[in-house]
Amino acid sequence: MPRPEAYVYEELHELPGNPGREFGSKAQNQRVPDHGNLRKNDQVQLLQESFLLQMVRDDWPNLTVIRERLQQLGLAPLAADDLRLQCAAAEMRMTSEISADRRERRNLLNLAFQKLCRETSSDYKGIYPFGSVADSAMMYFLVILKPGAEHVRKTRRFMEQLNHSVASELKMECVSGIGGEVKGLKRLKNSYASCMLPWTRSGSGKEGDVRYRDLELAPAFTPEIERKLKRAIENPDMHGFRQQLDSLMNNERDTPVVTFLALRLVLLLASIAKKFELGSSSLQRYIWNSRMPIVNARSHDEVRRLLDELAQLVMEEVKKVRFSDGWHLIEAVRKYAGENFCCRLEISSLAEMFYLNEADLPRQFKQHVGITFSDYITKLRMTKAEQLLQDNGLKVGDIARLAGYSGFSGFSTAFKKYSGQSPKEYRERLSQGRAARGC
Repeated sequence: MPRPEAYVYEELHELPGNPGREFGSKAQNQRVPDHGNLRKNDQVQLLQESFLLQMVRDDWPNLTVIRERLQQLGLAPLAADDLRLQCAAAEMRMTSEISADRRERRNLLNLAFQKLCRETSSDYKGIYPFGSVADSAMMYFLVILKPGAEHVRKTRRFMEQLNHSVASELKMECVSGIGGEVKGLKRLKNSYASCMLPWTRSGSGKEGDVRYRDLELAPAFTPEIERKLKRAIENPDMHGFRQQLDSLMNNERDTPVVTFLALRLVLLLASIAKKFELGSSSLQRYIWNSRMPIVNARSHDEVRRLLDELAQLVMEEVKKVRFSDGWHLIEAVRKYAGENFCCRLEISSLAEMFYLNEADLPRQFKQHVGITFSDYITKLRMTKAEQLLQDNGLKVGDIARLAGYSGFSGFSTAFKKYSGQSPKEYRERLSQGRAARGC
């Protein structure tokens, strides 16, 4: 995720083979001395990238919530109807010499790779980078595709440029994958899953993605199929899941399609695990790390066996939460709200997502958390707003949207009620405090 990197360039020179020398010189020459603006860009980009990762991985009640949040984050082009979209993935693979080096050195190189990915994507209109803290050597890209000769092979041209930049400036190999094209946000996860096909199979990432990218993968995993699988996993119904799995992965499927379906199912299982796993994320990591064993499976039966094992683990976690004393399920709701408080969350949608009675949920939530659901969301949003108000490079109107409010008036009223002062007064008090301390 974005963070200040002023110290990265000099430290990169000390790595074996001096990787990053050209990149460091180029980046330092281009560096803008306006540190306040850099912080502003970091704050906004951090929130944007975090949401894009959530958008392709997590479970959502409906597309309206996603579109509203995209608008708030300044990602309005992605909220348009009938978009043609494509996901791509890039991983920097280090030499064995660097992989054996100190973690701090590897982290520096990963930071340089992330920065190079963002800088390269900024040369193209309609390419949005995002990454995961858990896998800092990997970056993903969401690409808007438009009709016209100038847009043909847009994603491929970008990935070729990125591969070249990583090789020439960081002296590293970049393995990449391009997913299938999809229409609209509803099937975006299909493109996200399919961009992992060439990445997991290719050694170079330059030629291995052609046949996968051109496959018609979307019809193989429809929203209806996803709904049935999700219902079987969350209920939990192992017999029903196996029936759906056998129907989905019949022997007539080609291996690339079976692999895509398996990766798409991994994505679904990981999102359900995230909903119901409390106090840890070990199951989510285990599911996510299962991608390579699935891709390297020698037969369709082995793929089914691996998916069967993962489904059983997720169902056990669902059972712990859904069929315990009831408070575990409310805690799962609280955790989900804590991760998505900037989005519009409705009691009715949460009750449906977590199999709760809509009429009972507000009372149960207050008993468990100590305050009402609306007060809990407001508290989280105000805490986030207070954090953002410390950055003078951000306008108060922008902070309102970043904190989850559609307009400044509602945000200002809520903030004053919560803190006893307006956002402007709060920021002025912070500035006065810094001045008094000589900051």
